[in-house]
Amino acid sequence: MKFGGSSVADLERLRLVARRVVDRAAHQPVVVVVSAMGKTTNALLEQARALADPPPARELDMLLSTGERESMTLLAIAIHALGRGATSLTGSQCGILTDHQHGRARIMEVRPFRILDELSAGNIVIVGGFQGVSYKREVTTLGRGGSDTTAVAIAAALHADCEIYSDVDGVYTADPREVPSARRLSEISYEEMQALARAGAKVLHAQAVQLAEERGIAIYARHSAPGVPGETIIRQNPSRSSGVHAVASDPAVALLHLRLARPRADLSACLAPLGLCALHVDHLSAAGLVSWTRLTEAADVIARFGALARTLAPHLVEVSCDDDLALVSCVGVGLEDRPDILTRACQTLADADIYPRLTITDARTLAFAVARDQRLTAVRRLHATFIARAVPD
Repeated sequence: MKFGGSSVADLERLRLVARRVVDRAAHQPVVVVVSAMGKTTNALLEQARALADPPPARELDMLLSTGERESMTLLAIAIHALGRGATSLTGSQCGILTDHQHGRARIMEVRPFRILDELSAGNIVIVGGFQGVSYKREVTTLGRGGSDTTAVAIAAALHADCEIYSDVDGVYTADPREVPSARRLSEISYEEMQALARAGAKVLHAQAVQLAEERGIAIYARHSAPGVPGETIIRQNPSRSSGVHAVASDPAVALLHLRLARPRADLSACLAPLGLCALHVDHLSAAGLVSWTRLTEAADVIARFGALARTLAPHLVEVSCDDDLALVSCVGVGLEDRPDILTRACQTLADADIYPRLTITDARTLAFAVARDQRLTAVRRLHATFIARAVPD
């Protein structure tokens, strides 16, 4: 059972989670993964950046990992107050081994011996998500949404089910807080869920879904409040008909553009340093390279982008960054084989006086980089065009 930051945001919510976990543990062994309480991670990040921007990656991992340690120990205490044994464990204590990338580590192996020992002793195990330990014995963090990845990795190691609890009762065709006509999907494939997560949907983290697919772990997305019915099951579901099945958005992205002096000749020389700088290539063209990233990581990314530009200076004609954008994505099946969908989407946006800076399409996603203040309008118009009038599954 994994509970996100909003589910453990204060002591009263922690008590509710504790009661739910204790009730569940009466019937079967339970391992709980928790995120940091509420906005704790953002607050810690702001403090670090007030001292140095960007802060040293190693020290930032040490700092940010304390958020989950706070919530896991408080939850264990709340469970003890209900008369049930519980043990809180850090990522390193429960055997989560990662590579050595600070801030974006990947889980290499889970050795759950301590977890199994505690379960055998009849205890509920509470694990701090988002963190692990590298082969150099350094504390590492898994990046935003990493608690989801922690939960899936532990579930795989224990051959257990994985349940993700948040403030919504599953995965919707759009954010129901922004689009009233959005409806919950009873099930969704790994591939579509990954596309939604990359597009900005906050229910699950893309890396966690990828890991679940690799390990064959079904994920049950549910509401953290007791008594709220409904769920979405993420698994290898049968393919649905081609078309748009959901609309998601990322409200803050940056468009980074390198224009090359000799695009064809210089492209290969640019790809290696781009990868070393951890700037994801989302579009290649004769004009150069384009990448975007969440602006929550803007300071670090812009610094790396500047270093990249200096490295590639002999190949560059122009370097630019537009950081006043949002990304709006239609997610579905077979979109690259449906030119009519692109035509309808572009017409829908044009009718609202929205003209994208960039359009990218692949088999699962049709994405538009639009002005940030036009994001919500774009989401609602595209959802109305492709989903609200459609017949539910």
